[in-house]
Amino acid sequence: MAGSYISVTTKKGKLRNNETFVDAIENLGDAYEAVEELYGMIWYLANGDPIKVEEAHKNYRYGLSNYSPGIQKSR
Repeated sequence: MAGSYISVTTKKGKLRNNETFVDAIENLGDAYEAVEELYGMIWYLANGDPIKVEEAHKNYRYGLSNYSPGIQKSR
């Protein structure tokens, strides 16, 4: 699948920066497939609890800086 979690993250698990993201996603269909996969992952991790999903939405920047491997540095 061209549009997937794997295509928008690096081998180290970082979110690709804007430049390499565009290189990895060939068209809007691929972008939609990646978002669809991430959407499913969010709901899976929240065990279907909409309150957990909303809490994650409100705190995503905290999650990026404190829990994730981060975002790939620009070239």
